[in-house]
Amino acid sequence: MSSPSKTIDTLYVTTVPPSDPLQSPPPPPPLPPPLPTPPPPMRHRPSHFLAQLQSAPKDYLSTIPKIQRQAPVYEPVYYFFYGTLTQPETLKRILDLKEEPVLRQAQIVGYSLAKWGDYLTLLDGPPGNVVSGHAYMVRSSDDEWKLAYYETLAYKPAPCRITFTGDAQPARVSGRTFMYAGDAAALREKRFDHTLWMRQMSHRPTSNSVEEIKSTWPCDL
Repeated sequence: MSSPSKTIDTLYVTTVPPSDPLQSPPPPPPLPPPLPTPPPPMRHRPSHFLAQLQSAPKDYLSTIPKIQRQAPVYEPVYYFFYGTLTQPETLKRILDLKEEPVLRQAQIVGYSLAKWGDYLTLLDGPPGNVVSGHAYMVRSSDDEWKLAYYETLAYKPAPCRITFTGDAQPARVSGRTFMYAGDAAALREKRFDHTLWMRQMSHRPTSNSVEEIKSTWPCDL
């Protein structure tokens, strides 16, 4: 008697070897953050200037009125003279006057006179010292520059207080005079004046024109 046959099913089990961390691919990167919400569109603000320009006539730019600028009004000023300018004929020649200049006897206080070569010059001090001379009213800027050119760069204009010695009025005015432009101590000690030499060398006129003096020696009074 034969025994019954047995069927044996063989189970094949596939085993997966453990993963190797050195050979496995890296994890995917994280997703980028979401884009920010765009700002709302800017509202266009109309330009008031452009609106005016668009409403202007086509020939606006060619018909702009020209502004007439008035030249500054010159105020006459008294100048105090103490040397050759106290001579009427000299002053008339320098300023090219048609009539004799009117000179008034006057004084200034707190100054002294010194010799610069053959000419007189004015220095500060001592206090209370009186210098006598004449005053003349200059009536134009051109006349001021003519006087400055005559005095040369050895002199500079300076403000002063003028007292008239006559009975005419006004008895005292604010005016100008020409003072020594170099080193007063060097002049008194009769030594070389380096300050004056540098001033003369830095502004050496090449002609006898008043216009050149205007460009090389500005007067800030």
